[in-house]
Amino acid sequence: MRPFWDGQPELACELDSVRETIISRAALDDTEVHAAVRQMLDASGKMLRPAFVLLASRFGTPDAARMVRIGAAVEMLHMATLVHDDVIDGAPTRRGVATMHVLHGPRKAVLVGDWLFASCFSLIADLAKVDNAQALSRLVARICGSEISQSADRYDPHTSIRRYLRRIAGKTAALFSLSFYVGAHESGCTAQVCSTFRRLGYCLGMGFQIIDDILDFERAGAETGKPTGSDISQGIYTLPTIIALRGDDDKLAAALARRPRRRPALSRAARLIEERGGFEGARLRALLYTERSLREIRRLPSHPAIDTLVGVTEKLLHRRY
Repeated sequence: MRPFWDGQPELACELDSVRETIISRAALDDTEVHAAVRQMLDASGKMLRPAFVLLASRFGTPDAARMVRIGAAVEMLHMATLVHDDVIDGAPTRRGVATMHVLHGPRKAVLVGDWLFASCFSLIADLAKVDNAQALSRLVARICGSEISQSADRYDPHTSIRRYLRRIAGKTAALFSLSFYVGAHESGCTAQVCSTFRRLGYCLGMGFQIIDDILDFERAGAETGKPTGSDISQGIYTLPTIIALRGDDDKLAAALARRPRRRPALSRAARLIEERGGFEGARLRALLYTERSLREIRRLPSHPAIDTLVGVTEKLLHRRY
């Protein structure tokens, strides 16, 4: 988390408080849950979602301690989805560290994920307005629906770009959007500012997920924390693959039909996707969403946090991890 927020000491300190809030809550429960949650947080990434809550809240009149706890609830929801995703996908590592189900078995992993979901809703019930708590519960259903859709589309070479975009809207963009919206709404921002943050989160989340899907091919596992080409090895065709397949290329279709799993076959498939413009086309789409994000930021009232939002948006587009 720290390197990403270099130059933002106040926000980094608040995110440390988010982390400690989650650890303290886990310490009140089972010792194994506490150890597992702490382990996840030690290997945590950028903590973007609680950061979005905190940044949006600055445009209103926030209660700092309350916003930290809301940020913790949002992060616990995200952590829960990661644990369950890893069990479903059979992922051996995340961010270069063995996943929960590998270390503790699938039963314990699912229970930890359930605990994170329950703790998230418990916090939100105590802190947030009723409509925001309801929005969070609807979001969980949407995330699950996106995962079901992804599972149904496995190994389908005819998956459309539209279907992919709908999938990542529910999988990633919806939580980005809600994080910004809740931070603004709970700190008393106007309806117009809240709506702008909702749109900003959606566009930022869409671009973020597309870049994430490109990085699955381009970067070594040491940087992304998972094996290169892990998506196609599981039959999950993301935007680079979908774009490359639109050219009715028999060679690429044949390579994917063999369901590559070993590194040489995955590398060959990735090379074919690159040669057929998959990466370039996906980056152009991510750039489009980034430009939309920047337009939404320009609609916000003047505030010192604007520079931070612009910097984060640009950094997410050009990130290598």
